[in-house]
Amino acid sequence: MAVDATALRQLLDLQSEDTAIKRLEERKASLPEAQRLSEVNAQLAELTADLEIAQKQNDEVARAQDKLEGEIGIIDEKIAREEQRLFGGAVSNPKELGALQAEVAMLKRNRAEAEDSLLEVMVQREDATATLERLRGERDEATRRAEQLTATVKQLTTEIDTQLEAHSAKRQAASTPLPADLLELYEKLRATKNGVGAAALESGTCQGCHTKLPNKEVERIKTEGGLQRCENCRRILVVT
Repeated sequence: MAVDATALRQLLDLQSEDTAIKRLEERKASLPEAQRLSEVNAQLAELTADLEIAQKQNDEVARAQDKLEGEIGIIDEKIAREEQRLFGGAVSNPKELGALQAEVAMLKRNRAEAEDSLLEVMVQREDATATLERLRGERDEATRRAEQLTATVKQLTTEIDTQLEAHSAKRQAASTPLPADLLELYEKLRATKNGVGAAALESGTCQGCHTKLPNKEVERIKTEGGLQRCENCRRILVVT
């Protein structure tokens, strides 16, 4: 394949643009901020699920408290009614009075048990409410960080896309004048050589694989000119 020096220099320019594009794409795909955003979003999803559970638990405890308070209210009404009968003078039969006293005593025991249960439930509700508030605070903080990181990732991605557009335009300009067969060989090599199909030969060293070539090989390449390839990595060599 006959290739003049101008085409080879343009090929090296094309490689430079392809290298820049590859680095930008790799940077875009591995932004630390995007990774942190993914972690924060995962944390946010977990906190949201925990909040749903905590809210249900808090609601259950609240219902239990309301139920006990209602039961205590009913017992208080019964005690007040029975004591009114007991001490109001309307009942004089000793047997009936004894039954009323026993009923009042039982109601007071029931109230004491309900009050003990209520105290336990109130402690549970206090704990449940504290857990709920803590999780809400953590969720709000995670939401704030997610919003900040989303904005940062968007800004960085936009900047990278702008650079990619510029390098893509330069790549098009560099590839257009190249012979089709040279460009085809370059693309095949680039696909199998980690994105590098052409490399400069500087001070006898291939900049693609960083192998120092024998002096005789370097002299031959310089003397013959045209299309030359590294004897080690087989990339296209361009003498600079």
